[in-house]
Amino acid sequence: MTRGRPIDAFDDLTRARYLEAVAAGVRLGEAAQAVGVHRNLPAYHARRDLEFARAVEEAVALGKERRGIRHGEAAYNEGRCRCTEICTPAATAARARRRARQSKKDDGATDQSATGADGPAAAPSSPLPFSLRSPLLPPRPRAA
Repeated sequence: MTRGRPIDAFDDLTRARYLEAVAAGVRLGEAAQAVGVHRNLPAYHARRDLEFARAVEEAVALGKERRGIRHGEAAYNEGRCRCTEICTPAATAARARRRARQSKKDDGATDQSATGADGPAAAPSSPLPFSLRSPLLPPRPRAA
């Protein structure tokens, strides 16, 4: 019985079957599982073999095309597409817009004082969605 990784676990035939599965639209991890290797092994070989890395890139692009993925923010968020030409910049821009809107909303919100519209019982807003005060404790006296 030998220990460790088999020497020929990712031979040329296995690589070809892996690339064929990826080009057919199968996700990378699922394609690795389909050919009987660990999901990290193809990435390991792609880092060391530039020709194989290019072949994987081409197969991934073809597979996305065959799966009918439309590039954009939704493909980044839901389809896990990380292409640097369309999906990543679209998601980055959309995230920046959402943060800017939230910032404007936060800047426009005003804190009501203890004697605001709700009367003296109005408490300042809490950043937490729940109260840290126990309902069993009596209310704290307010400073005058």
